[in-house]
Amino acid sequence: MIHSFAKHPLLLLTLLCFVFSSCSARTVKIGDICSKHNNPSICNAIILSVPGANQGVDIDSVSLYLINMAHVNAFDTITLISEIIGNSSDPQTNQRYSSCTMDYTDVLLALTQAKESYSSGNYGDMNSNGAVVTKDVKDCDTKAYDSSQIRNNNQYLADFSMIIMILADFLAGKY
Repeated sequence: MIHSFAKHPLLLLTLLCFVFSSCSARTVKIGDICSKHNNPSICNAIILSVPGANQGVDIDSVSLYLINMAHVNAFDTITLISEIIGNSSDPQTNQRYSSCTMDYTDVLLALTQAKESYSSGNYGDMNSNGAVVTKDVKDCDTKAYDSSQIRNNNQYLADFSMIIMILADFLAGKY
C-alpha cells in the first residue's frame, strides 16, 4: 500500500524541502548558547559581535567564525608576549613570559586542530581542543600576573574557548 504522502507529490515535495532546509542550517538562540556559559553576558556580547548575529545564529558558521577569531586573538597575544620579552632585561620576567609563549604555541595548535575537527565533523575533538585552549591560557595567566593586558587577553580567549566548546556540544547533538 502506498503511503498517503506518496499520493500527493506536492505535499511530499514540500515536506522534503522543509526537512532539507532544517538540516542545512542549525539555528540556535543566543540565549540557549549563553545560558551554558559561566558568564552569559560576555558570551552574548561575543556572539553578537559576529556579523549577522541576532536572536538566533547558524551554529555552523558561528563556530567557524569564532574559532578563526580566537586564533587571531591568540596570535595577537603571542605577539604582545614577545614584545614584553624583548623589552625586559629581567631574566625571571623573560623566563615567565617565555613559558607563556610555549602555552600560546599550544593554544595556536589546539585552535588549528579545533578548526580541523569542526571541518571533519568531529565535534568531540573540537570540544577537547577548546578545553586545551582554556587550560593553556589559564596556565599563562598565572605567569603573567604583572601584565593586565595579557591577563585580559587570556580571559577573553578563555571565554571564546568556552563558547567553542558549547557550540561543539550543540553540533554534536548534546543539546
